[in-house]
Amino acid sequence: MSAILTLRSINGRPVLRGYEHVWSVILDLTRDGATFTKYDVDQACCDPGDHVVSDYLRRLIRAGIIEQTGDVQAGSDGRYRRKVYRVVRRQSEAPRLRRDGSEVPRTVQELMWATMRHLLREGFTVRDLAAFSSTDEIRIGEVTAKSYVKHLNAAGYLQPLQPGRPRYLTTWRLKPGMNSGPKPPKILRTQIVYDPNTNKFHGEPVAEEVAP
Repeated sequence: MSAILTLRSINGRPVLRGYEHVWSVILDLTRDGATFTKYDVDQACCDPGDHVVSDYLRRLIRAGIIEQTGDVQAGSDGRYRRKVYRVVRRQSEAPRLRRDGSEVPRTVQELMWATMRHLLREGFTVRDLAAFSSTDEIRIGEVTAKSYVKHLNAAGYLQPLQPGRPRYLTTWRLKPGMNSGPKPPKILRTQIVYDPNTNKFHGEPVAEEVAP
């Protein structure tokens, strides 16, 4: 199932939310081996009423990535207590977890983006991209690869090395300056490319009417 992103802002500023932001906050709070509370994480998020923090902490606990070490008194009168956590398994990328703590498999876009950045960084065709990005569990078709390449090219991510001609496919390369990070640019429903590494949009949006 495709993820649908809701783009929001508070007083003109991007909303600091989502699992990736929560994990980056946890890493910052525990950089020197320190512990943290949910309250500490909440202070670095600016979306009141968002339950992502609580939900993500539960998933991290079930996955064994963080654990509760105790609790501390909180409030001006100390009448209630806050749970204290520590990171057990530290990693740079935000863990993608189901509610039971099991790991979510990499998406098709993640596989293709990683292949462009590393294995095929010197150049590729859509056929190469589909073949080298596929795994034993996930088979990527040439049509899927062609669609992703089409969107990335329209957004300025790709450079054609050799034009296509009869019986030969176009050879592409990811522009070095557009290799923005490990997270794949996301093709949103507006048919515009969003890069979560830089929090920027690339290319001109093309609105399409959605059939009822």
